[in-house]
Amino acid sequence: MQLGHSIVKMEREIKIIHTADTHIGYRQYHSDVRRQDFLQAFSIVIDDAIKMNADAVVHAGDLFDSRTPSLEDILDTMKLFSRLKEANIPLLAIVGNHESKQSTQWLDLFESMGLTTRLGTVPYMLENISFYGIDSVPRSKIPLFDFSVFEEPVASSYNVLVMHQLMSPITAGEWDCAYVIGSVPFHVDLMLLGDYHKYEKITVGDTWVTYCGSTERNSLAEEENRSYNIITVSEKDIDISRRTILTREFLRIPVTIRDPARIYEDVLSAVKEQDVAGKVVFVEINGDTDVSISHAEIEEILLSRNVLVPGVRDLRKVTEDGFELSVSISFYDPDDEIKNEINNMHLSTGGLLVDEIVRDLSLPKTKVSDEAENRLGNLLESMDFSKPMPLAPVHEKMSSPSSEEENGPTQPSSPETDVIRETERSVTCIPESEIPEPEKENYRTVSEKQSEKYDDKKQKTPAHAKPKQYNLGDYF
Repeated sequence: MQLGHSIVKMEREIKIIHTADTHIGYRQYHSDVRRQDFLQAFSIVIDDAIKMNADAVVHAGDLFDSRTPSLEDILDTMKLFSRLKEANIPLLAIVGNHESKQSTQWLDLFESMGLTTRLGTVPYMLENISFYGIDSVPRSKIPLFDFSVFEEPVASSYNVLVMHQLMSPITAGEWDCAYVIGSVPFHVDLMLLGDYHKYEKITVGDTWVTYCGSTERNSLAEEENRSYNIITVSEKDIDISRRTILTREFLRIPVTIRDPARIYEDVLSAVKEQDVAGKVVFVEINGDTDVSISHAEIEEILLSRNVLVPGVRDLRKVTEDGFELSVSISFYDPDDEIKNEINNMHLSTGGLLVDEIVRDLSLPKTKVSDEAENRLGNLLESMDFSKPMPLAPVHEKMSSPSSEEENGPTQPSSPETDVIRETERSVTCIPESEIPEPEKENYRTVSEKQSEKYDDKKQKTPAHAKPKQYNLGDYF
């Protein structure tokens, strides 16, 4: 791609490795061997960078699979980074959504050791190329992002922006590439992206935009070869090439049920036809929907053939559109009963979020804790802790033990006494400015009775009483 806006003449070609979504520490399918596979895939990228004497390695986020990696994962990563440092190859990186913490990031630790450079709003200069970075931004904060904080480069041939985000028009993104390019206070020649695990390369105006893909397969659906990018920058143009990584093979073995009495023999026969040793293998069942099968027995067949990770996918429960067939239960629907019970528990936003994640059948069990951690982290980031937790208005019905059980028979009910009882349950009243005009007179009457009833208590309250303290539990 020809670019005619160079400010400073380039003396030579610059070669940059672009990688992302390494997800170090991911024990996929509860397998420690798979955890080693993720580390090994990134190690291949580091080996290649050293062999080709790259000028820099750019990591576009999700270095770790979790914001709480194990000590072993941290030490293994430091060893890889140390090899780059010994080869005088700078590692430039940003923070992805998987590893993002509330304050200090893992990249800050590695940067303090001289192993990495965390990209941001101040340009990092690699000869005549300036690099900027935007860490993964939660969806709720995207509309508030301030592009004016970026410093313009003094003199550069090319400007590179590194992001970890789903971006349109490549995918159904939270941000639009053209909008970001037009918002930063400098011309963007190249966008190096992470978060989308598939390789893509397009142009938006005169800007190259590329995803390098992940270095290992994070799910059975990721069928393409894993890869990283090699970016060659010269005075006249930018060239983007892709290099694939040899990773552990995933294998699907289809089996169609025709004779229920021979189901396991058919599975064994189909497995024997394939080289399955050391692979991640899923047997996909089709055919008669009335035949019940044992997943455990099929997995035992796979393990007997030295499969690393055995799995079973019963496609008989999936329609042509990919949706699971619904089962109608007329006499009792457990999902409805569960929903009713959850509603009766009056869970907070955080509680409802965790319940939704735990009962999401499409989410693998191995990812439940990570998904809960990430989504609760995003929820915390979107909260304003400078404001107290909102309290229920006085006229809202609240569940409490029957007053007849605690204090004997109650007085006859009337609109006025109902409001008094609700006010007793929630001593903090709603602000007068929020009370509808026609109802203010009723509220004044109730307030007078409320103040009379609690006069004694007010007199006993010390003048130096501390205000109510709000803790994290109040918000969850």
